[in-house]
Amino acid sequence: MVVEHSPAAVTARLRPLLLEVHRALSAGVTVSAAIHAAHGWNPSADRHLDHQLVRREAMERLKPWGATPEDDGDPWLTSRLEFADTSTDNLGLPMSGLLLRTPTDVLRVWRSDDGELPAAATEGLRAFYRQSPSRQLQLDLDADPEPPRPAPGHLALLWADAGAVLTRFDLVRPGGHVGRRVQVDWHVDLLERLIRPAA
Repeated sequence: MVVEHSPAAVTARLRPLLLEVHRALSAGVTVSAAIHAAHGWNPSADRHLDHQLVRREAMERLKPWGATPEDDGDPWLTSRLEFADTSTDNLGLPMSGLLLRTPTDVLRVWRSDDGELPAAATEGLRAFYRQSPSRQLQLDLDADPEPPRPAPGHLALLWADAGAVLTRFDLVRPGGHVGRRVQVDWHVDLLERLIRPAA
């Protein structure tokens, strides 16, 4: 099974999930704005609370998205969404992050005002960023009748908001790191490509 990791292939493959994440984050931004308005709080006074409220609402909206897997006998081909840790109902990463898995991709969702990935400061992030480029020529020197299943592609979905509206929704495929600096294989603005496509 060959899985293509070009921007067009990934966007097409994950389109339903990406649209659902956009809806979930948009709802989260709305919930956070309403809570801050109801209490007279300024979101910029405690950005962590603002981000956590968005994350919490998004998690709740994404939980049922993959509750019913397709049952075709091969768990590799199921299209259901899996969260990182369902044993404790902790469905993602700390603070503003979420971790979503499909059979072909691992998607980390982070808030990013500048559109940059978090620095490769931990071994977990370095491992996540480490993957082969999507545009790589491969020579088939070994005619292996049953090649191993490819490792899932690692992707980051970066979001930001202003005035209770999402202003950034970018899909990024990391391609390694040099020290703490992340190398980017490709970066796509999904607001322009997926959410507000040209008429």
